[in-house]
Amino acid sequence: MSGPERVQTNPKRFGPSLLRIAVFIFAFIPGFIFGAINYPRAMGLAATVQLSFQQLRNKSASGNWYPARFEHSGLLRYDAARTEPGYTLYTLAGDLSAHLVDMNGQELHRWSLSRDEVMPSAAKEARTLFGMFEPQVEAGRLFANGDLLLVYEQKAVGASDTLLVKLDKDSRILWKTQVKAHHAVAVVDDKIYALTGENKPPTRSVPNLVGMPIIDESVSILAADGVALSTHSILDAMANAASMRLADTVPFSDRIDPLHSNSLDVLTGQTARFIPGAKPGDVLLSLRNLDMLVVLDPETNSIVWALRGSWRQQHDAKMLANGHILLFDNQGGLMSRGRSRILEVLPTTGAIVWSFRGTDDDALDSEIRGGAQRLSGGNTLISESTAGRILEVTPDGAVVWEYGNPLVALENGHKLIASLGLNVTRYDPAYVSFLDSKQHLQAAR
Repeated sequence: MSGPERVQTNPKRFGPSLLRIAVFIFAFIPGFIFGAINYPRAMGLAATVQLSFQQLRNKSASGNWYPARFEHSGLLRYDAARTEPGYTLYTLAGDLSAHLVDMNGQELHRWSLSRDEVMPSAAKEARTLFGMFEPQVEAGRLFANGDLLLVYEQKAVGASDTLLVKLDKDSRILWKTQVKAHHAVAVVDDKIYALTGENKPPTRSVPNLVGMPIIDESVSILAADGVALSTHSILDAMANAASMRLADTVPFSDRIDPLHSNSLDVLTGQTARFIPGAKPGDVLLSLRNLDMLVVLDPETNSIVWALRGSWRQQHDAKMLANGHILLFDNQGGLMSRGRSRILEVLPTTGAIVWSFRGTDDDALDSEIRGGAQRLSGGNTLISESTAGRILEVTPDGAVVWEYGNPLVALENGHKLIASLGLNVTRYDPAYVSFLDSKQHLQAAR
């Protein structure tokens, strides 16, 4: 009888084909479900499934690598007379690393960690296609002793897994959070403020989202050891806003990720007085998918202030000592043909009091991520993330320091640059006490 013989296979001959079929099943079915829930924001079912396969085949589809726009890397420009000296910290999203460089572009220290160290189970899960999706790191916050907070994300079909990791100066893990931290953190005294999120069942807080599963984003306040002290839902806070119908602004079209919070800044006694209704300890948030800035009061779990302006898809909103708000405007508003810009705006009206977009020949352009830091002397440090570039510019718009991330790759004969994480930070050399005297001396030359 030949029947049983027909079902026997040679593993060596058919193994790769069976693997491809398995990958297709695990990519297509979750992708189909995700597309059905998130349509039309995901641009339909076919686009969702196509993106799943593109991320497996192409670095450039992962969101961590982009076509290189510049021929050279490392230190590209340095006007020592007009820069503000210090050490600059940046992260490389797809390389899972953080780097501290001096004004000459020389690396002083590096932190790195593998996915297996942080998320050992990720390579075993079907929704990560058994680890074939790329992980990434985003924001980093440096302590004087060399400890570093890193936001870590494992991409998956549907919602990603995220957490906050604290490393020592030798890249050894000190602790990992249980809460799903994403995008951004801030440290105030002995507390850590983090954006967090959980997949939740249908919500009644926001009428537009009733009946739909969502990512419920929150502000979590953690102790110094990463233990969560309290968590405050942003959607609930919008529903609790006493004088604003903010819940009605949440889009029904983006059913999975209606807010996409991507930065937070804890208000102080100096900065809170410039925001009507705010007080010290309240938190300024950037909600990318609403093009909106809001202030959340953790004590009442309500939004006390909200502002929309000419920016689109913004990142890294923070208060300045003068009461203005600095932010990275990714899409550049309605009239800038999608180019990015840095804005300094009045919180009372949203009026732009300062901006930087580069020149026509060298315009800022980062469709995702990006950030800016106002330095003590008035210059602004800019992270043009998807270009892999860091700039320092003067108030009159002159570029006085320029650094290009040196990590590149080739794909189909084209040069790719590794994307920077969400923001960059310049630290005073006196703050960075963990470096030895030889490293400080080398950096000073």
